[in-house]
Amino acid sequence: MDRLADLVWDELVPPGEQGRVATPGPAVLYELLQYPESEWWDDRRTTEVERRDLVLATSLRDALRTVRDDLGPPDEGGWRWDEVRHANIRHLLGFTAWSALRLPVQGGPGNLNPSSGGGGHGASWRMVVELGPEVRAWSTYPGGQSGNPASPWYDDRIAQWVDGELDAVLFPVNPSQLGPAGVAGALTLTAGRVDR
Repeated sequence: MDRLADLVWDELVPPGEQGRVATPGPAVLYELLQYPESEWWDDRRTTEVERRDLVLATSLRDALRTVRDDLGPPDEGGWRWDEVRHANIRHLLGFTAWSALRLPVQGGPGNLNPSSGGGGHGASWRMVVELGPEVRAWSTYPGGQSGNPASPWYDDRIAQWVDGELDAVLFPVNPSQLGPAGVAGALTLTAGRVDR
């Protein structure tokens, strides 16, 4: 898609400049696909008149060459999605031993599982909410419930997060709605006297 945008929007490069000042969004390019004879397909730097199918074939050929240069031959394993796109969940202080690095992620920019793919940033908390008379929700997040690296709950949710699995979110009105399996501990606060 990057190469296709370069070929289609070449007229938006100001004279003497290397890059475009602005580029229409992907939706505009998708709409342009419906018009194979549009003047936008033509590269005005050439004497021939290019049309949609030639530009699409050229962009695919160029993209294939770029991918082979970057990732090697397709049969050597470099074309695996998890080799190209990953997430990093870094410890707040940057300790590598307490971080989860190069996690394979599904998704990428512009889809339901947004991810930079380079491991630098992306959506962490994922939540789906069903609105109605009774609100229901499902969610997941990377890491765990504990910020303590010695705890079994420090990174216990990472595999679930990577797989895109969601847990039901509980909305208890009172403790009895949790049930015994939903309670790991209890803290009771009682009113007391404050001495000054």
